[in-house]
Amino acid sequence: MEVLLENSKSKSGKHMLRSLIFKVINGDISQVDLLGKKVTPTYKIGEAKIVNIPSNGIYIYIHLLRNLKGRVIGKVIVFDNGRPVLVMKYRKLKLKLIDGEEKYSIHVKKVFEKLKIPVKKINVRKVI
Repeated sequence: MEVLLENSKSKSGKHMLRSLIFKVINGDISQVDLLGKKVTPTYKIGEAKIVNIPSNGIYIYIHLLRNLKGRVIGKVIVFDNGRPVLVMKYRKLKLKLIDGEEKYSIHVKKVFEKLKIPVKKINVRKVI
C-alpha cells in the first residue's frame, strides 16, 4: 500500500501538513522512516515522498492538517499485514471511528499520547 509522507507548510506559515508512520511491536510504538520516491509537497516549504507500507506487522499512518484558524483536522489509518483495518477521523479534539475494527483504536490512542496531541473523546461506535 502506498501512502504519502509529508512535512510541509505554506510561505506564510498559516497552513501546515504533517504525516507520520508508526509501527507497533509487542505493544510498543515507534516511529518508522521508510525510503520512498520524492514528490512535490502540497505547500511551498518542506518535503514529501511516497512510500510503500510493508506487508508484515501493524502500521499506523497519521495525516494531520493545521488550517488558517489554527484548527487541526486529520485522518488515521491502521494497516495490519498490508491491509487497512481501521480508519478514524480527528476533528475538534475528538477521534471518531469511520470504518474498521475497534480493537485497533488502543494503538491509535497510544500514538496520540506519545505525540502529545490532545484528545478529549474517542468515539468507537459504528456509524449506521
